[in-house]
Amino acid sequence: METFGAPTVSVVLLALLSILTNPLAAFGRQTPNHDTHQRRTYIIQLRKPAASLDEQNLNIWYESFLPESDGSSMRLLHSYSEVFSGFAAELTEEEVKNMEKKEGFLRAHPDRVVPLLTTHTPAFLGLKQNQGLWKASNLGKGVIIGVLDTGLTPSHSSFDDEGMPPPPAKWKGSCSFESGCNNKLIGAKDMISGGSSSSPTDEEGHGTHTASTAAGNFARNASAFGLGGGTAAGMAPHAHLAIYKVCSSQGCSLADVLSGIDAGVKDGADVLSLSLGGSSLSLAEDPLAIGSFGATEKGVFVSCAGGNSGPSQSSVSNEAPWILTVAASTTDRSFRASIELGDGHSVNGESLDQLEALSETSLPLYFSQDSPDCGSISGDASGKVVVCKAGQSPADLATRVKDSGGVALIYITDASQGSTKLVRRVEFPAAFVSDKDGASIISYATSTSNPTASISFGGAVLGASAPSVAFFSSRGPSLACPSIIKPDISGPGVNILAAWLDSEGTGESNYNIISGTSMATPHLSGVAALIKSVHPKWSPAAIKSAIITTSDDKIASGKPIRDQQEEPASFFAMGAGHVNPSKAVDPGLIYDLNTDDYIAYICGKFGDSGASVIVRDRSVNCDNVKNITEANLNYPSIFVALQSGSSVTVKRTVTNVGAATSSYKVQVNVPKSVSVTVTPQTLKFSKVEEKKSFTVTVKLTGSSSSVEGNLKWISDKHVVRSPIVVSSS
Repeated sequence: METFGAPTVSVVLLALLSILTNPLAAFGRQTPNHDTHQRRTYIIQLRKPAASLDEQNLNIWYESFLPESDGSSMRLLHSYSEVFSGFAAELTEEEVKNMEKKEGFLRAHPDRVVPLLTTHTPAFLGLKQNQGLWKASNLGKGVIIGVLDTGLTPSHSSFDDEGMPPPPAKWKGSCSFESGCNNKLIGAKDMISGGSSSSPTDEEGHGTHTASTAAGNFARNASAFGLGGGTAAGMAPHAHLAIYKVCSSQGCSLADVLSGIDAGVKDGADVLSLSLGGSSLSLAEDPLAIGSFGATEKGVFVSCAGGNSGPSQSSVSNEAPWILTVAASTTDRSFRASIELGDGHSVNGESLDQLEALSETSLPLYFSQDSPDCGSISGDASGKVVVCKAGQSPADLATRVKDSGGVALIYITDASQGSTKLVRRVEFPAAFVSDKDGASIISYATSTSNPTASISFGGAVLGASAPSVAFFSSRGPSLACPSIIKPDISGPGVNILAAWLDSEGTGESNYNIISGTSMATPHLSGVAALIKSVHPKWSPAAIKSAIITTSDDKIASGKPIRDQQEEPASFFAMGAGHVNPSKAVDPGLIYDLNTDDYIAYICGKFGDSGASVIVRDRSVNCDNVKNITEANLNYPSIFVALQSGSSVTVKRTVTNVGAATSSYKVQVNVPKSVSVTVTPQTLKFSKVEEKKSFTVTVKLTGSSSSVEGNLKWISDKHVVRSPIVVSSS
């Protein structure tokens, strides 16, 4: 599972972390080998039949592709109809080769298993009851968010339906929980093929956490481990939830994920939230990208995690331009653990194990230069605060320190994590500190004959400098779409408190604090739902544009958003910036895209072969389509690659969604090594939904390998900002 947190209520999560450390090992439902008679799961893509077929006849047609043997229909795992033409089945390599000869066959995608990638975050993002966007959107009423994850705990108070209206008339889904279905939780299905359970109940906690983050209702007295107490709420507290269980402790089969997307669109979801993903794939070879295109084509907004493989470059996944790709950032809340050294120097760490017994008690400090990661701890540690550098899991170190007689642990995170502190529950007095702060502690401990330290716990403290990009958040540039800036946007994803499963069967509403782009994604899904509630006719691209162009690239003090090394974050780390929901609902101008635009882009990138795979509802002849290059797709950000001294011109079109009569002037902020000319420099509108086009000519005059800047359209009420990245090819 691609999340980081305090997995104290489910030991299964420890097993999931092994998938994170080696995601490529989770390749398929069965381990592939060279035996052509070994069955494994394939997603079979077919050309859409010329005549419309009902569900029964569609399944008969799908079964006609299966081997003619007894029980062959039992191998059919999923039938797709809404966003993908085809099915998933258990087949041998030889059977797939025979299937390729049949008319209507397009492609066989070997199934892959991909890993799964709050009381305060609404306030941190400027959402307040009876004010602003929450008031304008009626808390998201009438919008349906489909969450594809590990299921849900229906008894949790976050999913009560107090104040909720019935689902809209368009809803066609069903809720298979024996109890707990209501006007909040309107849909729940188990989409896992061949699973031991047919229940959508969450057995891991991850799905409960993400669903409550997106659309949890107001839940009082919410806290985890005595921290963060208050009223919890998701981004869209009165949006409806539809749950599609597509992931288990083994990860998420793409065949099951595709089935969840298909069902969500068929049922009537407005937003699909997917906190999962794997490695980068060509869009024409990625079932998730293909299925998401089908969803977008039908007006459904798709929000996906960008991945937890940062800070490595080009590690971002879920890169299709019709998907909102989400990065993870910090919030201004910390779970304070203050360390006071004997020399008077103090360090602020964080902890989920806040025990008053240690408060303001000065104790001997232990650190071994021979074993800085505490691989071995001598008897001298008894009764002392033990300092350990990263190398083993915090929980294992806490046990080792306890067994050695130590009374507390100071855990120094790895240097690669920088300022990002991922707190975990270790059930022992502990403080997590950054590598930088840890160095000062070690310096004191090794330069003093009798070093001492005290740890005092301050609970949840607001006011930390935020947001900053988390070290684990996957980075661009995109391998699949190199001329589109990915990720698109960042949202809260570090130490997020939200609903959790009731593993002990007490009937209490539990909460947990975990981290990952898995946590950031439902924040954006909820924001999209709020915008959809206010602007029900907006396309998915319009909603995405509003989110991107109104995002913040600076913190409240006016300083740039920074990464984990406290350097200004690049657009390939944070996307355009950090989401600002209150601004996103009123962007002034939007960069819109429709299906024809995407088809022109797909034709330009892949030709007829790619178009036949990605575009299912139309017979596309790319010779009859005016192709669009990736750089010229009407995206709300701009990426160009060129050689020094050369220039490139790209075109964009904006739609007025603000005041009918309005005027915007352009402002460009780029380094001196780049020349940017925008024509025209003023856009004047006389009606709502009027469109205006402009060109951007970029010339690289210096020798920089990559530079970043912003193009802004400014009126008396709006600032519409598009990131610009210029790369030397």
